[in-house]
Amino acid sequence: MEGFPFVHRERARWSDCDPLGHVNNAAYSTFLEQSRVAMLGDLGGFILARVEIDFRSEMRPGDEVEIGSRCTRVGTKSFGLEHALQVDGRLVAEARSVLVGYDYGRGESVPLPDELKERLRA
Repeated sequence: MEGFPFVHRERARWSDCDPLGHVNNAAYSTFLEQSRVAMLGDLGGFILARVEIDFRSEMRPGDEVEIGSRCTRVGTKSFGLEHALQVDGRLVAEARSVLVGYDYGRGESVPLPDELKERLRA
C-alpha cells in the first residue's frame, strides 16, 4: 500500500457480518485495533482517545483486508495515525485515530516514552 510504511492483514470472518451479509461497521474498529497492536503493541503505555472511520465500500466474509497505517503527528502526550483499509486494492474505509500516553496504574495521561516517539517518527 503506497504511502503506508506499515501494513497488517486480517481476514473478515462470518462472525464479523450483519444479517445483510456484509461486514458490520463494528468489525472495522477491531481490524484497526489488531493493526495498532501489531504495529505498536510491544511498546504499550498508550490508550485510544479517538477514532473516526469513513466507510467507502462493502467488505464480505472471507475477504482479506489490508490495513495500512502511518503516523501523522507526534506530540508530547499524544500521537495521530491514519489508516487505509483495502480489499484487493479497493478502498473499503479510511480512518484516523488519536492515542494518548497513559499510565494504567495511576489512571492518567503521561508524556509519550522516547522509544515510542522514535518508532513513530521512523
